[in-house]
Amino acid sequence: MNLTPEIREKLWSFASRTSFQSDYLIQVQEWGKKIDPKKYFPPHVTELWLELGSGWGEVAIQLAEAFPNTGFLLMEKKIDRIKATEKKRKERGLENIRYMTLNFQWFFSELMETEMFSTVLINFPDPWPKAKHWKHRLMQEEFLTNLHAIIKPEGRLLFATDYGPYARKTISMFRRLNHLFKGSTEVAFERPNFPVSFFENEKREEGKRIYYLERTKVTPLGSY
Repeated sequence: MNLTPEIREKLWSFASRTSFQSDYLIQVQEWGKKIDPKKYFPPHVTELWLELGSGWGEVAIQLAEAFPNTGFLLMEKKIDRIKATEKKRKERGLENIRYMTLNFQWFFSELMETEMFSTVLINFPDPWPKAKHWKHRLMQEEFLTNLHAIIKPEGRLLFATDYGPYARKTISMFRRLNHLFKGSTEVAFERPNFPVSFFENEKREEGKRIYYLERTKVTPLGSY
């Protein structure tokens, strides 16, 4: 999102306030100060996943149960969805989930230290189907460049959508950004052994085709 520093700072003062309070919520108090999210997780957590737009939390909850030594940072701006996820987390006694309620389309490069996450997961973002609205889509080249910075070397970016034109547009972007991300398969139509959200299951029952894109971070030689 192309905003001036002044507008970003004003948006920050608005967006950093939240009605949701929890020991599992990461709140960034200082504008422009990047954080190391690992320090907010228990010592036994050895790697981090980031889910952008975690919805009602079904996927994150299942992953957190299956991988107790992995920390899952969920960024979701809709507070009712975070509250629903927190209820599930509490019922299961999971200690490897944390939340951020900021709008990640407004703030992203300002937030995270580089090379923090082994996997970034983006499931079914708004496709903004009308051409005049494409500028609002999450998957933009600038955003992918910012993602590249926070993913660890050889880390993964997982993306899913049920909207074919959005999938094809994103594939085209990955082709142009092949110096940042690589993938042995451009698109898959199954994602075996991976949790399915309520929304995804709904789309499957409607007969929609789901497009799964997986890419690995390209790290320039000599940067290790």
